[in-house]
Amino acid sequence: MTRITTTAFAASFVAIGLTATPAAAQNRVFVAAQGADGNPCTFASPCRTFQHAHDTVAAGGEIDVLDPAGYGSVTISKSISIQGHGFAGIAVASGNGITINAPGSDINLRGLLIDGIGSGTIGIDILSGASVTVEECLVRGFTATGLVSSSASITLAVSDSYLANNGTHGISFQPTGSDPVFATFNRVETYNNGSHGIVVNGSSNTATINVTIYNSVAARNGATGFLAQSLVNKAPITIMIFLSVSANNVAGITVNFNSTVFVGQSVVTGNTITGWSAINGGVLSSYGSNQVNGNAGGEVVMPLAALK
Repeated sequence: MTRITTTAFAASFVAIGLTATPAAAQNRVFVAAQGADGNPCTFASPCRTFQHAHDTVAAGGEIDVLDPAGYGSVTISKSISIQGHGFAGIAVASGNGITINAPGSDINLRGLLIDGIGSGTIGIDILSGASVTVEECLVRGFTATGLVSSSASITLAVSDSYLANNGTHGISFQPTGSDPVFATFNRVETYNNGSHGIVVNGSSNTATINVTIYNSVAARNGATGFLAQSLVNKAPITIMIFLSVSANNVAGITVNFNSTVFVGQSVVTGNTITGWSAINGGVLSSYGSNQVNGNAGGEVVMPLAALK
């Protein structure tokens, strides 16, 4: 007769229990050019794509890129940080590069090269999220817009980033809903986009929209460098533009319907129709410290309110 000791039985029970318990989600995962999505996404055994890494990491965790490669498009549904270190690529032949649909979540994207290669639709599409920061990213070559934010309630911050050669806008900030929203664009450059460089649109929102554009450039875009537009019964927009340049677009700065834009220590030059304008009740206020000249269609369409 075989005797099973209490100790042996307990050890077997523990072993069974350990086997049945799923591994806890990791707070930090890694992707690499030679990784595989069958790996556990650790430093020693990295995975291959951003999507698999996202699905593996715990909410609030971080994805780190170990070496240069393309890591595929990703849909983000939870708080997460993606650290691309300036050499992580996302090449998108169709659809979006990054889609963020993460209500109440905090997202950080840093050091990513997001390329639509002439056929992708949107570089970064923010459908929902509490706070999104985009740092040191290049977004180019999409048929629509480089970065779109339509989240109903959000604080958006974009810094040290380039959005170029997209079919419509460089950045479109167009919140929906009834909550106040905020955006800051700091050292952001929008070049050669088919329509506007940065457009703030309040026509789908009923609360206030507050935006700061600092030390940024909009150049050679197919319509307006910086555009604010809302509707009479929709969100009032307030934008501060400071230490920035709008050059060689069709229009430099345009303020339309229920919008107020303050401009200080900025340059508006070389635009082919007008330098800056306020239309349909929009208000454009200058601190008197700007250089506005060399615009083919004239400097001012409506008088500015000088705030000296």
